[in-house]
Amino acid sequence: MNLKFAISSDLDFYCFLKAHLPDEYTIVSEPQKSYYSEWDFCYKIFKNEVLFAEYNGNFKSLSQGSLMNEAMEILKRIESKNDHR
Repeated sequence: MNLKFAISSDLDFYCFLKAHLPDEYTIVSEPQKSYYSEWDFCYKIFKNEVLFAEYNGNFKSLSQGSLMNEAMEILKRIESKNDHR
C-alpha cells in the first residue's frame, strides 16, 4: 500500500481517507443534529455513488485508535478487492 502520509489520530479519519481512497470511492462528512457538538461525527463512504460503509459516533467515547485502525482496514480491504480483478 502506497500512502501519501500516515494517519496519526482518529480525528484524521476523514482527511486520511479523502486523500487515499481510489477514484471510484468518495467520503462525505454529514452534519450532526446536535449543532454544538463538535465531537459527533458521521462519515459515509460511497463506491460509485452506492453506500459502501458508514461510521458515526462521538470522538470522546471512541476507543483510542479505533478509527485509525478502521481506516487502514478499509484501504486494505479495497486493495485486496482490486488485486483480484
